[in-house]
Amino acid sequence: MKAKFKSGAASFYVVAFSTLILTIIAASFATAIVAEITRTANDDLSQSAYDAALAGVEDAKLAFMNYQNCIRNGATISETYRPAEGSTEITCADIIYWMEHPDCDMVAHILGRMSADEGGEVLIEETTEGSNEMNQAYTCAMINTHLSDYRVTLSSSNPYKVIKVNLEDVAASEIQSVRVSWYQGNDSIQMNYSNVMGTNVAFRSLTSTKTATPPTLALQLLQTAESFSLANLNGSSDGDTTDRATVYLVPTDNEDMAEVSGESYTGAYDGNNNILSASQLARTNDQHKDLPYVVYCQPDSTNEFACSAMLNLPQPINGARSNDTFMFVISLPYGQPDTDVSLEFFCASNNPCGREDIEPNDRGEYQNNNSANLKGRISIDSTGRANDLYRRVEVVLESSEDTNTNALSLYAIQAFGDKGKTAIDKSKVVTKEWGL
Repeated sequence: MKAKFKSGAASFYVVAFSTLILTIIAASFATAIVAEITRTANDDLSQSAYDAALAGVEDAKLAFMNYQNCIRNGATISETYRPAEGSTEITCADIIYWMEHPDCDMVAHILGRMSADEGGEVLIEETTEGSNEMNQAYTCAMINTHLSDYRVTLSSSNPYKVIKVNLEDVAASEIQSVRVSWYQGNDSIQMNYSNVMGTNVAFRSLTSTKTATPPTLALQLLQTAESFSLANLNGSSDGDTTDRATVYLVPTDNEDMAEVSGESYTGAYDGNNNILSASQLARTNDQHKDLPYVVYCQPDSTNEFACSAMLNLPQPINGARSNDTFMFVISLPYGQPDTDVSLEFFCASNNPCGREDIEPNDRGEYQNNNSANLKGRISIDSTGRANDLYRRVEVVLESSEDTNTNALSLYAIQAFGDKGKTAIDKSKVVTKEWGL
């Protein structure tokens, strides 16, 4: 009996442990399946919320086009104007009012998706019958037409950008300085600064195994007076005046290497900020003095960008700066790594840059409010929802309505010929066929 008991107990333990193991395996599979289903559902909701946010962006584009049409037709409103409550008929006065008083419901109001006294989200219709099975909506879509900085992303596929400066309510001749900022610094970005040795600045080798981060940035200024000669673009500068300047800004985390030392080309850091004078920019027009400047970057600071430098602008040759020929070319000399760049334009400290809604300080200065707004650029901030999951999208667009914001070519054909002859046949044949 004892032998039979022991044999039965062993079988029981084997069955019990086998059952336990199978239960654990089944539970693990069930947990993995549930987690995958949850992740898939969340991904689907996230994509749906993103699509809803994009729907808000598209509606905002349409609302802005309606606003442009009203302005083009000469529509204006009085300072005391307010849209009639409960009205569903949208006039140009209503549209201008909501553009000048932005809130989360402005796009819905402009497009007539809700009356003037209503508010809330805009449901996304999924079919022509108006169903909303995914429970999608954009909850907030705002348009900002007063931007104070020009944002652009540089990458290996798009290593440079031509920026035609178009300002709002202020002439280009009133701009005294430009602040360029780049490379958003946070803990997830590994910094690997360019090599700075002794008192000389050396570009990191293109064959280096490590990419220099933050990247070296090249900034070229092109400007003229109302009357100018093409020879001014190729000639050397005269004091603090020039029609062309090019600076290479090399980041470093060594404060001593970045400090200004007399007329040294190596440093741009003055103990508080990286600053280049108008004369330093002007003399870069001489190709023998087109040398890099070291910029001290602070990735651990609370600033949005790791690197920033203030450039005091020289005046163009032959007079005041023209609004039509004021532009910058920003580029990555090494084509890497990708970086966001911001350009801000500042008037003198006692000049509010054409804005009438700000007040000077006790000394009559506008030091904190002397940045200029850009014309022809708008930002759209849209938040989308799918069930209880939200996504937010912010885009910056360039309006093609203003003739001063026409796109500029990024590439050109360079022809190499023999003895002054071009390598391209410039003869043209006119046919009735489409194509090249």
